[in-house]
Amino acid sequence: MKPEAQYIIRYWFEWAAECFWSVNDAARERFGYAIIPEALPLSAQTIELVNELISWHDHALNWEYPPDPGPWRQEECDRFNQAARNLLATIRQELGEQFEVIDDFVEEVEDPELDAYLQDPQGFVRQKQID
Repeated sequence: MKPEAQYIIRYWFEWAAECFWSVNDAARERFGYAIIPEALPLSAQTIELVNELISWHDHALNWEYPPDPGPWRQEECDRFNQAARNLLATIRQELGEQFEVIDDFVEEVEDPELDAYLQDPQGFVRQKQID
């Protein structure tokens, strides 16, 4: 039987923020709500990779007007998604049994209206509602 984790955290990417979030009281007391990667018992290499992916993820958003399509084609979305999944596996391995890391990662996908946006960014109007 697997021992119960002392710290429960969630893993997902948020714009201009961290990718770790405390779930239980023990995690919140030790790390706060948004957890900087340097606070976790991760290797320096993994911390560097976490910070690189956080920065990379921020490039998926259209910062001039966030409701408009972001710049990523599906190929870049796929590369990021794979890197994020690989990172999660590494994080779980390094943190060990004291941590439960809940996977709330939502994969990036190319916006279906990206081509229309690129043809006329100033005059772009969405053809369908985004969820």
